[in-house]
Amino acid sequence: MEKKPNGNIDSYSYQDGEIDLFDLWNGLVEEKWTVFIIFITVVMSAAVYAFSVTPVYKATSYLLPPTQEDVLPMNELSILLNANANANANANTYTVKDVFDAFKTNLKSRQNLTVLFDQYDLIQLYKPEYEELSEKEKIKARKEAFEEFVKNFSISPFNKKSELDGFSISLALPLPEQKVAKRVNELVAMAQKGTVQQLYTQISSEKETRERQLKEEIATARKVELDRRLDKLARLNEAIAITQSLNIQKPISKGPSLNINNVNRVESQNFPLYMLGSDLLMAEKKVLEARKNDDPFIENLRAWQQSLQQLENLKIDKDKFGVVRIDAVATYADKIKPKKSLILALSGLLGLMLGIFLALIRRAIKNRKEKIAAV
Repeated sequence: MEKKPNGNIDSYSYQDGEIDLFDLWNGLVEEKWTVFIIFITVVMSAAVYAFSVTPVYKATSYLLPPTQEDVLPMNELSILLNANANANANANTYTVKDVFDAFKTNLKSRQNLTVLFDQYDLIQLYKPEYEELSEKEKIKARKEAFEEFVKNFSISPFNKKSELDGFSISLALPLPEQKVAKRVNELVAMAQKGTVQQLYTQISSEKETRERQLKEEIATARKVELDRRLDKLARLNEAIAITQSLNIQKPISKGPSLNINNVNRVESQNFPLYMLGSDLLMAEKKVLEARKNDDPFIENLRAWQQSLQQLENLKIDKDKFGVVRIDAVATYADKIKPKKSLILALSGLLGLMLGIFLALIRRAIKNRKEKIAAV
């Protein structure tokens, strides 16, 4: 009696569990057009993407620290004040490292990057639909676009252990290579100009502060000396009044010996001025009242005036400031996206694998149907 099949497809599987490689190859040959069509479809799709997507170019500029000669003009104020004991304070001294660090800080600052980002409306590269967005959406879109822009900017030191060996700056943008190189050079120029202006402002402010301090000291010293002269005139008037009431015209014999060199010493030793006699006191009063200028009697005045004159004559020329040496400007850019050869190679491999996989599936389904039909 014959055994009827139960209709279960699994009952028609190979009993030995082995795969016939020749049968597998014959199946692929029969499905060669399936493999070919899938392969061509995947490769063509990848090719369309590779040749239609906007390419991204990366440009690089190489930068070195300034030399001692470049930094020297920034230290002219420091040299002047440090050499002059009457300047009252030392000015800041700028080293090569200080200047180069300031430049690097400005170069990678978001403020500097924002200027370039806004100046050339780079948001359109990342968000072409920006103008069509609402105000709230624009804020979010701008933030996302700027963050993407910042990610495409990088600084790489030549030697991680010593930043004074210099570094390179790179920027990648979906723009023509000439424009990308130009943007990199403009970014360096903006940081250079900003650093020079920053240092110039600091030095000029310090110079103005020193000048103001000296002017205040001179003005204060003159006022104090005038007050001293007026005080002395008041004491002389009082002493003259006493001599006149006592009818003392000449220095009295028991008073201190008097000559032109010890009038002030007599006063400082608390001897009564009236003992000098009215003739001498009146003469000194007349001289003090006739004095038009107290400057010759102010200690350190001429030294202060000399320091002030030197400061006023010092010209800070920011055009001589060197904050960076450009070892190599960005003259060209390398295409980093898309990598067409890699895309085509991977798509070819993927298309071939996918074609073979689908061909085997089709062959397996076809064989299964044939076996079911044969039962």
